[in-house]
Amino acid sequence: MRAQYKGHRVVETKAGTFALDTWKPRDPTDFSVIIDFYAGPEGDTSADAFTVTVCSPNRFLRSQSGNVFSGESVIFMIRFDYDELEKFLTDRCTATEGDTWDAIGAQLTRLGRWEFDYRLQISN
Repeated sequence: MRAQYKGHRVVETKAGTFALDTWKPRDPTDFSVIIDFYAGPEGDTSADAFTVTVCSPNRFLRSQSGNVFSGESVIFMIRFDYDELEKFLTDRCTATEGDTWDAIGAQLTRLGRWEFDYRLQISN
């Protein structure tokens, strides 16, 4: 079984609601936007949401308050480019395979927080 990228929606930004494909951040090298991207089994109409922050490295660093921090569920872009982001998400989903959808979701949650991550079992 393989994952398929099935689109996205903007979840949160200080700029309000907009279409990501036409968005032009004031400074394309200093931005942040939270999106849900959708992935599901290839050839199936179902899809799950994976929440991720897409931002520039500088914006991410300014948002941190300590000396140690994690970049979980963050996609870094030196310069915002919608087409590159779509290609990245499409390629990452296409490259993700597993025996079950839960196995695929467990892999994709490394990229964005899966809406069903409670299904993941932590082994000791």
